[in-house]
Amino acid sequence: MRAHAQPRQIAGIDVPQDGLSRETWRWANGALPQYLLTHSVRSYCWGAEIASREGWAFDRQVLWTAALFHDVGLARLRTNTMCFEVEGAEIARRYLERHGMSAPKADRVAIAIILHMQPTVTLSDGVEAVLLDRATSIDVRGAGIESIERVRDRVIDVFPRGAFDRRFMRAIGREATARQDCQSAGFVRRARDNDWPARTRWAEFR
Repeated sequence: MRAHAQPRQIAGIDVPQDGLSRETWRWANGALPQYLLTHSVRSYCWGAEIASREGWAFDRQVLWTAALFHDVGLARLRTNTMCFEVEGAEIARRYLERHGMSAPKADRVAIAIILHMQPTVTLSDGVEAVLLDRATSIDVRGAGIESIERVRDRVIDVFPRGAFDRRFMRAIGREATARQDCQSAGFVRRARDNDWPARTRWAEFR
């Protein structure tokens, strides 16, 4: 079921309540298919939980908006002219600036989105970029899943995985076929070599 009211908390994790965060939530509910919407929310939760464990200060608005926008390019593959994460970063930057986010802050969102498909992301790239990278790796591949054990089941109760694995692999496979120079092509090769998603840590929770 698609959620319409933005939650204030998810499994005890605070969700930013400023006007732009709420506007981005409304946008995501209309623009993203359900499997990407729930993946995006889970990614925010995993990132926030990692920050709590590591004792890292971060901007919740930046992480929330980056998480909600990070895979919009997968929902628009037919019209993309660039790799999906680059498309998503540009869509996010334009939307957020149009709705009042400062250009430097919108840049942080865009950078986090672009880098979440890169092989390495460090704190020099921005704490939110590291959090989004690690969070999406957890939600897609189960890499580092032990770091979210405290909140994992409660988040999934509200934003379940459902058919995420199958639908995500189908979408990213379409881009890899169309744009073999994008990071998605390397991801698909690694997925085949490692038998993802059948052999990810998430298989233990099905």
